[in-house]
Amino acid sequence: MPAPYLTYYTGIAPRMLPFLVDRHVAVEQRFSESRALVYRRHQESGDRRRWIIIRDEADLVDWARRYAVAFHAHLRPGGPGAWFVLDIDARERPLAMAQLAACHAVAVCAGAGLDVLVKFSGSNGFHLMWEMPSLRGIGPRGLWTLERALVDAMAAQVTRRLADDPAAAPLYAAVGSEPIIATNSQDAAASSGLLFDKHILKANVNIRVPFSIHPGSGLVALPIAAGALATFTPSAAAPEAAMDSPMFSMPTNPLERVRTALATWR
Repeated sequence: MPAPYLTYYTGIAPRMLPFLVDRHVAVEQRFSESRALVYRRHQESGDRRRWIIIRDEADLVDWARRYAVAFHAHLRPGGPGAWFVLDIDARERPLAMAQLAACHAVAVCAGAGLDVLVKFSGSNGFHLMWEMPSLRGIGPRGLWTLERALVDAMAAQVTRRLADDPAAAPLYAAVGSEPIIATNSQDAAASSGLLFDKHILKANVNIRVPFSIHPGSGLVALPIAAGALATFTPSAAAPEAAMDSPMFSMPTNPLERVRTALATWR
């Protein structure tokens, strides 16, 4: 059986590669004799064991030829800086409610002068992302404290906006007295609403990169222009449709700008 996504990844490689280079990569593979996924962070073994690194389109296509289904990249690169990711998960609610929350989150970021990349998760939510090119003066532990604080603050800001948005009425009706947005997936008292997941932000965490396939849905983790988010439909994330997508890049927000935004939201 030929590798199922070789044609897709060969065609999408120029758009996807910028989100993989200079980072440790995790690859999900599904071989023809099994439906189970193999999640791989390293290649070789013994003294030759090393992190997976994708340096160019040829490397990406080679993994696709080896039955790669999905690609994830670490938030921390090999050099300075880090990505921030706001993971908005609809959980048991309709995707449209996560989409509405994502629209408000984009507006909150824009109001604070933060540039964001928006992408469909490929399944049941949306991601807002940016890169902080330097972490000077914060350190690794401080990074995750800052990023989790950002998630909490953004959840509070979006909650305030949803309270005044008639389009959120179905969400409030479904959630009842529980918080409309939770930031802790383990909080049983806040399990009915949306999830802005802060606990994915930790050392060695990785995230499905833009243009990767989601193995569960077969859809693409598709970047979306912020102005097109409100009208996005999952059909646009079918692999054949994603091939017509324009190039996207990861926006940068300096650490001090991010800290200023956080102080404003608090």
